[in-house]
Amino acid sequence: MEHQENHKVHDQINIIVQAPIAVAFLDNQLRYVAHSAKWCTDYKLEKSDLRGLNHYDIFPEISDEWRAKHQRVLKGAEESRDEELFIREDGTEQWLKWSVKPWYYHDGKIAGIVMMTEDITSQVLIKKRDQLDFKILLDLCSHANIGTWQYNNVTRELYWSDATKELHEVADDYVPDAKQAINFYRSGESRNKISEAFLNSITRNESYDLELELVTAKGNCIWVRATGQSEFKNGLCVAQYGTFENISERKKKEHEIKVTSQKFQKLFFNSNLGVAILDTATLQFLNVNPTLE
Repeated sequence: MEHQENHKVHDQINIIVQAPIAVAFLDNQLRYVAHSAKWCTDYKLEKSDLRGLNHYDIFPEISDEWRAKHQRVLKGAEESRDEELFIREDGTEQWLKWSVKPWYYHDGKIAGIVMMTEDITSQVLIKKRDQLDFKILLDLCSHANIGTWQYNNVTRELYWSDATKELHEVADDYVPDAKQAINFYRSGESRNKISEAFLNSITRNESYDLELELVTAKGNCIWVRATGQSEFKNGLCVAQYGTFENISERKKKEHEIKVTSQKFQKLFFNSNLGVAILDTATLQFLNVNPTLE
């Protein structure tokens, strides 16, 4: 009777051979009943027909942890994971997204397990590379006393580096959000500029580099250089990131130079004494005030 049931199920699941995903049906002894062609290509197997072969003979590197999972599934459990490292017998690393469930005879008894996997190695390596690049950026910015930020447009999560938190004079455990971040900018021109730039970054993929006034959590007004750019996928903004730099000292010096220049200009043009500005190399007149004229 069991043989007849198994034969019927076998006929029904033969269709999975053409499935565009890596899927395999195993019986109670973990022998292959059916599988998709992609199962063999994803795992770079020499055989294209695994029917009747034991799963552990095909993958001798399977750990005791995985064997225990299989036994739990044979008792009715369902298990899955979005990302897990699978080290092959030859040492090759393969990252998988997987799901393992029981499949049943018509009478409701468990016939075996069905496994569906997706090779996500390339995506994981790209993500790890991006994480490494971001860590290098954080390290470089940290040494240069420049803060960094990153905003996930999918989860709406905003990340501030330690230097950014220090610049805003907030606690180390402070958790920012986008609205709060905008409100740190001084009301008026600075806040309007950053709001417009942030919106254009999301909708038009425009980067920005602005010098703005910011009021810290302790009420101190400082000048910052704020930069930002976006990451788009399929025409939608998925993330934004940038830097913060405290430029208060530079702005203070620029202001002092401007004030000094204005004072000199006032004295130069309004003085009752004749004053001339000469080129020290050629002694040519560069400028003279009205009194000297």
